[in-house]
Amino acid sequence: MTSRTLMRDTLARRKTDRIPMTDMCYWPETIKRWEKEGLPPGTDPLEYFGLDRMFLYYPEDSPGLKISVIQEDDETAVVKDEWGRTIKKWKNRTATPVTIEYGVKEISEIPAYMSRYDELDSESAEEKQLADCRRSADRGDFIAIFPMEPAWFVMEHLLGFEEGLPAFVTNPDEVSRAMRKLMDYSLKHIKWLIEVKGIKFDALYFSADLCYRNGMLFSPKIYRQLVMPIHREYKRFCDEHEMFFMLHCDGDVREFIPLVIESGFDAIEPLEARAGNDVRELKALYGDKITFFGNINADVIANGTEAQIREEVISKVNIAKQGGGYMYHIDHSVPPTVSFKNYSLLVKTLKEVEKISGVG
Repeated sequence: MTSRTLMRDTLARRKTDRIPMTDMCYWPETIKRWEKEGLPPGTDPLEYFGLDRMFLYYPEDSPGLKISVIQEDDETAVVKDEWGRTIKKWKNRTATPVTIEYGVKEISEIPAYMSRYDELDSESAEEKQLADCRRSADRGDFIAIFPMEPAWFVMEHLLGFEEGLPAFVTNPDEVSRAMRKLMDYSLKHIKWLIEVKGIKFDALYFSADLCYRNGMLFSPKIYRQLVMPIHREYKRFCDEHEMFFMLHCDGDVREFIPLVIESGFDAIEPLEARAGNDVRELKALYGDKITFFGNINADVIANGTEAQIREEVISKVNIAKQGGGYMYHIDHSVPPTVSFKNYSLLVKTLKEVEKISGVG
């Protein structure tokens, strides 16, 4: 059974022989560490460990502003990016860029910024990414497209959190127009990729950290009034094109999950354990309504004893997989604090639980 078939069957709640097992992101520093500890240099960890594969297609849905380097040194570069932000990036280590200035400075500038989408060509794509996507599809990988989620766009790219979050309350009409403008362009582009370029996507996957360690970034009322209608339109598009609708959201999602279900999402990931999420509790509450994807605590895998790692995996997977609707993923990307030995134990334990022989 291919990764694509296994993941689609799991998301559709069809009976499967085992749960899907994948990690979508290993830090470059993690791979460097593992190559010193036993991973053959140049080896794909998914292939080595026999895990399932998900290809992530990132469409170009920025307003296409000119990229320019403002200043740089041996360690960092300050860049004006394609979203109009001024960001500081690190050259030699993995770290989240620091935003110095956002795409617009005040609410009144939003219409002019968003008008750029009226002039963009929605019928173009990077040929290399298209070719990589087709090769992955031929191999049987699960193919997910990752467009920019509109609410996250407002906070992370357009206005920033200090201006963007209050704007959902103080300027809801302007925020709504900006989100819809992005959505209309994005869906037009994705439809072209499907109908003209012949790409068969298995899922539309949003990456939007709409929660933090203490809960939702804005109230359920604001989400239901402004963001949910947008998400439901994406859901209708997914249903029309036989795509699943999936969400990556860090932070404490326990209050958010009922709204995620109401919006029509088929799965939520990564269920960050350090934020209080526990799939053993969530399964009993919502396990028949949404697929859980993740929650294996990276901190335990990095720092736990063999017994603690095995307990983390066995106790969560055995509960989460009951009745279907669970896919393995660590509760974030795989950081360099996780040793090759401990990750090998994690995978070995997963396969023991699922009665699969071999690790690599």
